[in-house]
Amino acid sequence: MTSYLAYGAVGFGLALAVLAYRLLAKEQNMVKPRQMLINAIYVFMAFSLVLASAGFVSEYLKSDASSIDKVRAELNEKTKQLTELQGRYATMEQGLTTSRTVMRSLMDFKVGKVSRLKTLNPTAPEYVPLIREIQADLESLDKSFNEAISR
Repeated sequence: MTSYLAYGAVGFGLALAVLAYRLLAKEQNMVKPRQMLINAIYVFMAFSLVLASAGFVSEYLKSDASSIDKVRAELNEKTKQLTELQGRYATMEQGLTTSRTVMRSLMDFKVGKVSRLKTLNPTAPEYVPLIREIQADLESLDKSFNEAISR
């Protein structure tokens, strides 16, 4: 019963309502219930329910009910910010995916050039011009890598 009192007027009203119910149950278990006492218990129970309701209303009014609009406005603002950040993230992800694709293709091209170098015969007459061509291609690839990285 004392735990109800920790809730203030609401708890006190509920404690009184419980006591009124017990009194009513006891009186009705008697062989010949006293109508006047039953009426008094009903009045007592109504009073306790009114007290509990008044306590509930006062707690509700004491709470900052106007802050609900403020919280909703803040939630809307945060939702807008989140949507904007998600859009930025999607754009960045798309750019990153494009950069990865470019980098992969450049790496594949470079790997192909290195593989070709390994198969060349140094004594063949086309060796020197081919080395120059591959060197120019590798320099071009390095330039493309630097451009892709600096985006």
